[in-house]
Amino acid sequence: MLWLIALLLVLQALFHWILEPVIRGVTPLFEFKLLPWLLALVGLWFLAGPTDSNKTR
Repeated sequence: MLWLIALLLVLQALFHWILEPVIRGVTPLFEFKLLPWLLALVGLWFLAGPTDSNKTR
């Protein structure tokens, strides 16, 4: 039983050590910190759309 507890503690420490950089990298994506920039880029894309230069009057 003591070996099982020790194994679980070691596994938890290893997973924390391995996954910590991944969690730090993905957190801004889930917190929508990039959302204003993405909306600004989409807005600029819509505003910079092609003009209808072949339109006949």
